[in-house]
Amino acid sequence: MKELLGLLFSFKFRELFFEKTENGLIKFFRYAFVGGIAFVVDYLTFTAVCQFGESQLVTALATVAGFITGIITNFILSKKFVFQEESTAKSAYGEFVGYAVIGIIGCVLNILLMMFATGVLSVNRYIAKIIVAVIVLFYNYIARKIILYTPSEKGNRG
Repeated sequence: MKELLGLLFSFKFRELFFEKTENGLIKFFRYAFVGGIAFVVDYLTFTAVCQFGESQLVTALATVAGFITGIITNFILSKKFVFQEESTAKSAYGEFVGYAVIGIIGCVLNILLMMFATGVLSVNRYIAKIIVAVIVLFYNYIARKIILYTPSEKGNRG
């Protein structure tokens, strides 16, 4: 925490965002930042599609459309700023497939939570989208870190 706060308060953004780090808190900070950008893309797409109606079907379609634009944004930015180490996947294609599968599970979780929040709890869909995004952010980071970017014992050089 001290390293993260030191970089933030001394305005060392180059180190905070671009230099390789093994500090898990800095990586999560980067992931949350990248996730914030991806969320803006997701949310803008979601809002645009929601203009087609008020039904649950439109809400579900808007959620999926937002997810697709968000995951592409997240993958590209995460590779550049967050998960700079080698993937456990055998190829870039395999890495994206793994990233997408974790994302699809996150999308299903997103839809289920959106339907629960809007349908059962009667939360405004725009507010629900923000709450659900935070929950799914944690799932996505943990799943991607563990499944795609945890070095194997054989490849671990310490």
